[in-house]
Amino acid sequence: MGTGGARNGAGRPAYRLKAEQTPKIDIRIWHKRGLLWDGSHNTWSWSRGEESAGSIRFTVNADTILLTYAVHGQDASQIIRATKTPCRYGGTRTWFACSCCSKRAAVLFMRSGRFACRQCQRVSYTSQSGSTRERANARYHQLKAIIDAGKPKWQRWATFERLEDRFARVSEQVNRSLLVLIQRLQRADKRGGG
Repeated sequence: MGTGGARNGAGRPAYRLKAEQTPKIDIRIWHKRGLLWDGSHNTWSWSRGEESAGSIRFTVNADTILLTYAVHGQDASQIIRATKTPCRYGGTRTWFACSCCSKRAAVLFMRSGRFACRQCQRVSYTSQSGSTRERANARYHQLKAIIDAGKPKWQRWATFERLEDRFARVSEQVNRSLLVLIQRLQRADKRGGG
Protein backbone atom coordinates (compact mmCIF):
# COMPACT_ATOMS: atom_id res chain seq x y z
CA MET A 1 0.00 0.00 0.00
CA GLY A 2 1.40 3.40 -0.97
CA THR A 3 1.71 6.38 1.30
CA GLY A 4 0.31 9.05 -0.97
CA GLY A 5 0.91 10.64 -4.29
CA ALA A 6 -0.70 12.50 -7.11
CA ARG A 7 -1.52 9.55 -9.32
CA ASN A 8 -4.99 8.06 -9.33
CA GLY A 9 -5.39 5.29 -6.76
CA ALA A 10 -2.36 6.33 -4.71
CA GLY A 11 -2.52 7.10 -1.02
CA ARG A 12 -4.83 5.73 1.59
CA PRO A 13 -7.36 3.19 0.36
CA ALA A 14 -10.72 4.67 -0.59
CA TYR A 15 -12.61 1.36 -0.70
CA ARG A 16 -13.72 1.43 2.93
CA LEU A 17 -17.34 2.15 3.73
CA LYS A 18 -17.72 5.80 4.72
CA ALA A 19 -19.09 6.77 8.15
CA GLU A 20 -21.04 9.65 6.65
CA GLN A 21 -23.05 7.24 4.47
CA THR A 22 -23.62 4.50 7.04
CA PRO A 23 -26.61 4.08 9.39
CA LYS A 24 -25.37 4.63 12.91
CA ILE A 25 -26.60 4.95 16.46
CA ASP A 26 -25.03 7.48 18.82
CA ILE A 27 -25.54 6.93 22.54
CA ARG A 28 -24.64 10.58 23.26
CA ILE A 29 -27.63 11.80 21.25
CA TRP A 30 -29.90 9.28 22.95
CA HIS A 31 -28.64 10.50 26.33
CA LYS A 32 -29.20 14.18 25.42
CA ARG A 33 -32.75 13.42 24.32
CA GLY A 34 -33.49 11.52 27.55
CA LEU A 35 -34.07 8.16 25.84
CA LEU A 36 -31.87 6.00 28.08
CA TRP A 37 -33.98 5.53 31.19
CA ASP A 38 -34.50 1.96 32.38
CA GLY A 39 -37.51 0.29 30.74
CA SER A 40 -37.95 2.85 27.94
CA HIS A 41 -39.11 1.81 24.44
CA ASN A 42 -38.12 4.13 21.60
CA THR A 43 -37.74 4.32 17.85
CA TRP A 44 -34.74 5.71 15.95
CA SER A 45 -34.80 6.43 12.23
CA TRP A 46 -32.45 7.58 9.47
CA SER A 47 -33.17 9.55 6.34
CA ARG A 48 -31.38 10.45 3.14
CA GLY A 49 -32.60 13.85 2.12
CA GLU A 50 -36.39 13.68 2.28
CA GLU A 51 -36.61 9.88 2.07
CA SER A 52 -36.69 7.52 5.04
CA ALA A 53 -33.67 5.19 4.96
CA GLY A 54 -34.67 2.89 7.81
CA SER A 55 -35.51 2.69 11.49
CA ILE A 56 -35.03 0.52 14.54
CA ARG A 57 -36.81 0.12 17.83
CA PHE A 58 -34.77 -0.07 21.01
CA THR A 59 -35.57 -1.06 24.56
CA VAL A 60 -33.36 -0.01 27.43
CA ASN A 61 -32.85 -2.38 30.37
CA ALA A 62 -30.44 -1.96 33.29
CA ASP A 63 -27.19 -2.71 31.43
CA THR A 64 -28.39 -3.80 27.97
CA ILE A 65 -30.09 -2.22 24.99
CA LEU A 66 -32.22 -4.46 22.77
CA LEU A 67 -32.18 -3.29 19.14
CA THR A 68 -35.18 -4.61 17.22
CA TYR A 69 -35.01 -4.36 13.43
CA ALA A 70 -35.21 -6.42 10.26
CA VAL A 71 -32.81 -6.71 7.34
CA HIS A 72 -34.30 -7.84 4.01
CA GLY A 73 -37.40 -9.03 5.86
CA GLN A 74 -35.42 -11.18 8.31
CA ASP A 75 -35.34 -10.40 12.04
CA ALA A 76 -31.87 -9.11 12.92
CA SER A 77 -32.47 -8.08 16.54
CA GLN A 78 -29.35 -7.55 18.56
CA ILE A 79 -28.57 -7.06 22.25
CA ILE A 80 -25.89 -4.45 23.00
CA ARG A 81 -24.34 -4.16 26.44
CA ALA A 82 -24.16 -0.69 27.95
CA THR A 83 -21.33 0.32 30.27
CA LYS A 84 -20.88 3.39 32.44
CA THR A 85 -17.79 5.33 33.43
CA PRO A 86 -17.64 7.98 36.14
CA CYS A 87 -17.26 11.60 35.08
CA ARG A 88 -14.64 13.81 36.67
CA TYR A 89 -17.12 16.16 38.34
CA GLY A 90 -19.77 13.61 39.25
CA GLY A 91 -22.34 11.56 37.40
CA THR A 92 -21.64 8.88 34.83
CA ARG A 93 -21.28 8.57 31.08
CA THR A 94 -22.99 5.71 29.23
CA TRP A 95 -21.23 3.84 26.40
CA PHE A 96 -22.09 1.02 24.05
CA ALA A 97 -19.91 -2.08 24.44
CA CYS A 98 -19.11 -3.24 20.90
CA SER A 99 -20.68 -6.62 20.20
CA CYS A 100 -17.49 -7.79 18.42
CA CYS A 101 -14.54 -6.50 20.45
CA SER A 102 -16.30 -5.39 23.68
CA LYS A 103 -14.53 -2.01 23.62
CA ARG A 104 -16.42 1.12 24.65
CA ALA A 105 -17.90 3.13 21.81
CA ALA A 106 -20.17 6.17 21.64
CA VAL A 107 -21.23 5.34 18.07
CA LEU A 108 -22.07 1.98 16.49
CA PHE A 109 -22.28 1.57 12.72
CA MET A 110 -24.49 -0.85 10.81
CA ARG A 111 -22.82 -3.03 8.23
CA SER A 112 -24.00 -6.39 6.91
CA GLY A 113 -27.07 -6.11 9.12
CA ARG A 114 -25.17 -5.82 12.44
CA PHE A 115 -24.15 -2.92 14.66
CA ALA A 116 -20.53 -2.70 15.89
CA CYS A 117 -17.83 -0.08 16.45
CA ARG A 118 -16.11 1.74 13.59
CA GLN A 119 -12.92 -0.34 13.77
CA CYS A 120 -14.72 -3.70 13.76
CA GLN A 121 -16.95 -2.59 10.87
CA ARG A 122 -13.98 -1.22 8.92
CA VAL A 123 -15.68 2.13 8.44
CA SER A 124 -13.61 5.25 7.81
CA TYR A 125 -14.33 8.94 7.53
CA THR A 126 -14.09 10.56 4.11
CA SER A 127 -11.22 12.76 5.32
CA GLN A 128 -9.15 9.63 6.07
CA SER A 129 -9.22 8.48 2.45
CA GLY A 130 -7.53 11.48 0.87
CA SER A 131 -3.94 11.72 -0.29
CA THR A 132 -1.34 13.47 1.83
CA ARG A 133 -1.80 16.63 -0.22
CA GLU A 134 -5.60 16.56 0.08
CA ARG A 135 -5.44 16.12 3.87
CA ALA A 136 -2.86 18.92 4.18
CA ASN A 137 -5.08 21.22 2.08
CA ALA A 138 -8.09 20.43 4.26
CA ARG A 139 -6.07 21.19 7.43
CA TYR A 140 -4.77 24.41 5.83
CA HIS A 141 -8.29 25.70 5.07
CA GLN A 142 -9.60 24.67 8.49
CA LEU A 143 -6.79 26.46 10.33
CA LYS A 144 -6.97 29.49 8.00
CA ALA A 145 -10.65 29.97 8.88
CA ILE A 146 -9.81 29.85 12.60
CA ILE A 147 -6.89 32.28 12.27
CA ASP A 148 -8.87 34.66 10.02
CA ALA A 149 -11.68 34.80 12.60
CA GLY A 150 -9.18 36.08 15.17
CA LYS A 151 -8.64 35.13 18.79
CA PRO A 152 -11.88 34.68 20.73
CA LYS A 153 -11.85 36.82 23.88
CA TRP A 154 -12.08 33.73 26.12
CA GLN A 155 -9.08 32.00 24.52
CA ARG A 156 -5.58 32.34 25.96
CA TRP A 157 -2.98 34.03 23.78
CA ALA A 158 -0.63 31.05 24.16
CA THR A 159 -3.29 28.75 22.65
CA PHE A 160 -3.95 31.12 19.74
CA GLU A 161 -0.21 31.48 19.10
CA ARG A 162 0.14 27.67 18.98
CA LEU A 163 -2.63 27.65 16.35
CA GLU A 164 -0.76 30.30 14.36
CA ASP A 165 2.45 28.22 14.56
CA ARG A 166 0.58 25.10 13.42
CA PHE A 167 -0.98 27.09 10.56
CA ALA A 168 2.51 28.25 9.49
CA ARG A 169 3.80 24.64 9.49
CA VAL A 170 0.78 23.37 7.51
CA SER A 171 1.07 26.29 5.09
CA GLU A 172 4.72 25.39 4.50
CA GLN A 173 3.77 21.74 3.95
CA VAL A 174 1.10 22.75 1.39
CA ASN A 175 3.57 25.02 -0.41
CA ARG A 176 6.19 22.22 -0.57
CA SER A 177 3.65 19.76 -1.96
CA LEU A 178 2.57 22.30 -4.60
CA LEU A 179 6.20 22.87 -5.55
CA VAL A 180 6.73 19.10 -5.95
CA LEU A 181 3.57 18.89 -8.11
CA ILE A 182 4.71 21.80 -10.30
CA GLN A 183 8.16 20.22 -10.76
CA ARG A 184 6.59 16.88 -11.64
CA LEU A 185 4.31 18.55 -14.22
CA GLN A 186 7.25 20.46 -15.72
CA ARG A 187 9.28 17.25 -16.08
CA ALA A 188 6.32 15.53 -17.72
CA ASP A 189 5.87 18.49 -20.06
CA LYS A 190 9.55 18.41 -21.07
CA ARG A 191 9.37 14.69 -21.77
CA GLY A 192 6.15 15.08 -23.77
CA GLY A 193 7.30 18.15 -25.73
CA GLY A 194 10.92 17.05 -26.22
